[in-house]
Amino acid sequence: MVAKKQSVEEFSTQLSAQIWGHRFKDGQRGPEYVLEFLNVLKGTNYDLAANSYSRVRATGLRQFIFEGDKEGAKTGVVSLTTEQKDSLYELVENKDELNVIRDFFRNLEVPLADGTGKPANRSWYAKTLYPLHESLLFFELRTLNKGGEKSYNFERNFFARGGELYFLMLSYGTEANLELREKIQCRLKSLLCKNKAIENIVSKISSRLENEKNSSDLYPLKKEGESNREYPVLPVTDDPIYTEFAEEFYNLINLNIDIYELFELMTSLITFQLGRYMLKRAQINEESKLTLFFDCLDAQVGPIQTLSARSFSDNELLIKNKFEDFFKQTFREKITSEEFVIQNLKSWHTDPELLIELLGLSRLSKVRKNKVAKVIQKCDSYDKVMTQLFNVVKDIVSDQLKRHQLSIVRGLTRDGGYGGFRRGSKYRYFMSDTFIQALVYANLKPGKQTEFHSFLEDIYQKYGFIIGELQAKEDGIYEKSKLNVSYFQRNEYALREKLRHNGLLIEYSDATAMIRNPYEHAGQVTE
Repeated sequence: MVAKKQSVEEFSTQLSAQIWGHRFKDGQRGPEYVLEFLNVLKGTNYDLAANSYSRVRATGLRQFIFEGDKEGAKTGVVSLTTEQKDSLYELVENKDELNVIRDFFRNLEVPLADGTGKPANRSWYAKTLYPLHESLLFFELRTLNKGGEKSYNFERNFFARGGELYFLMLSYGTEANLELREKIQCRLKSLLCKNKAIENIVSKISSRLENEKNSSDLYPLKKEGESNREYPVLPVTDDPIYTEFAEEFYNLINLNIDIYELFELMTSLITFQLGRYMLKRAQINEESKLTLFFDCLDAQVGPIQTLSARSFSDNELLIKNKFEDFFKQTFREKITSEEFVIQNLKSWHTDPELLIELLGLSRLSKVRKNKVAKVIQKCDSYDKVMTQLFNVVKDIVSDQLKRHQLSIVRGLTRDGGYGGFRRGSKYRYFMSDTFIQALVYANLKPGKQTEFHSFLEDIYQKYGFIIGELQAKEDGIYEKSKLNVSYFQRNEYALREKLRHNGLLIEYSDATAMIRNPYEHAGQVTE
């Protein structure tokens, strides 16, 4: 049977989906993971056990908020019709009130940046708002032109990817703890439904502008019988890490602060959790300890910066190796045996396209196809097919891995505030203030405290974080680095200062310091 035609990018993505899940994409930013998750949860009516969810368009509302912004790749801008404007004027005493309302909502736009840190250039229907209320949650759209009439549909290629997968992680992670599941559901519903003033304004505007009815369709979160509809997939559903995610997430959202303040913290925690998940899935030897060495000295001390950059590179290598190991398995499934090669080698020499189709790479560029064709012409044995041909195809597919899959992890690291790069330097692990706060809040319940060195050991055992002297010696990085112990002591002290700066550490003496979560419990959750 001839394999379905696909591009090398699709082939690479399918391999990645089997390792990490369907589907993470490199264009997605940290806040979008959070918004997607909240959209999905809202679409299930706050039910982590749901098998499907609904989506909201809010086309008219967004056209009102972002009127004048660009629409699509061309020079067009979004604008309301005269009839729509007249309808809105009926809601207010004077026209200026509408501008005030519009400005209020525009100020809620979630700023997104590209990989270089520059503001992302998004059309109005791809922009998002801080979810001060669930009515400000909606899915990304795309434009459709049929018979000269413009309409808008959901953009599957950009929205509901990582957010769906994170929903599934919390769903699986609370299957054995239904009390925790209920707490998460109720707390998020409370946070997203209590701002009634915004709900009233949105409801009035939407009632005048929504000329496209919200679809009653339900979108699957799990496979539905024999249906071929696309749905998200996690390769492993019983990973204990999901339970940790759920517990950490609840600790964070249970702080007595509102959703606006929580949003940045949720972005940091969720992107870190997703990054941690991807690294864990990349481990070929699951018994080995995954470690991250953090530069807490802000790139001011060369040896510490170098160790952190090396730690980041080693973890990227895990992903490359996992991908190549998985590709090797897939290649061997297609090139099944020496007998199979002998039977088909002559026909591959005559028509290399047969081999390219077998490997599922029919939509390769002509240049890449020629590379495969040239090498198969030189292969006159099974061994050469499994070495020379394998290496050429692996390099072609791995190029896509470098361009897309590795950039996913880098994006999660940047947007989570637990790493990144400066111009002229390599990626390394460091801790932003937001990440430090999220880390403490996720691991210390409101009002609780723990001794500083105990905390360092806890995050080493749980996450593999290496910062100070004791963990560096325990891991072996101290001996391998051949650095003076004072470097690690300075790095540890720098983290201590960052914690103190964020109001998370109380010093009683040089030897004794306590990390604390200063917030109170959110209190009794009510709907």
